Amino acid sequence: MKFRKSEYVDTPHGNSAVWRYMAHWKFETLLSEKSLFFPNANKLSDQYEVTIPDSTLASKRRHLENNGYKGDNLEEKMAAFHWETNPIKDLVLANCWSVSQHESYALWKIYLGGEKNGVAIRSTLSSLKKAIINGGDPYPEEFYMGRIKYRAHLKYDELARLSIITTKKPFYDFEKELRVIIINNTLLDGGATPPYDISKGRSVNIDLSTLVHCIYVSPFSEPSYSRDVGSILKSSKLKAGLLKQSDIRDK
Repeated sequence: MKFRKSEYVDTPHGNSAVWRYMAHWKFETLLSEKSLFFPNANKLSDQYEVTIPDSTLASKRRHLENNGYKGDNLEEKMAAFHWETNPIKDLVLANCWSVSQHESYALWKIYLGGEKNGVAIRSTLSSLKKAIINGGDPYPEEFYMGRIKYRAHLKYDELARLSIITTKKPFYDFEKELRVIIINNTLLDGGATPPYDISKGRSVNIDLSTLVHCIYVSPFSEPSYSRDVGSILKSSKLKAGLLKQSDIRDK
């Protein structure tokens, strides 16, 4: 895999701490498959993601109306605007992390989905990038890494594809999301079909030992769960010293 920079993506400093929260079964899958899953953007829960903000579309329509466009001419101009700024959501794959120096109680609750057992992987942006690059994936693609902007509106000169992909509604700002992005440009350019179902997404091989700095145990789990996680780490040839207890005390 090859990392690609873009002026339209806010990539944090390499030392920035990043977190990924997951239920126990996802943790076991991560260790056994040594891969990260990138779902198609259509699978993301927020249906507004990777779309042009409604306020931006409304602003464009008002601008055209003020310039005398109406009826079919107005709709043709709006269709052209959609075509020029379309982020082509169907071809976007994303893997999501959180940029923070500390754990997040809210993200524990959300990503464990009511389960008590789970973990949070703590890494850095630099290590996450290296883990993907050095994962030896048999179907390498380019990827971007960008901090999400939480905004309800984008100006016309901010509608570059990657800007839209890395913008979300303000009420999600507690996530402090970092998004790792793959855009399947081969299909966009009429090239060969990739060896995976892009409508679902794809797994990307990673270097697990590079990725994992610490593994925090769910603050809601029973004491015995820490021992279970320790045994899993040992069988996966990861150091037991990576295991940490959550700083949150909330039962």
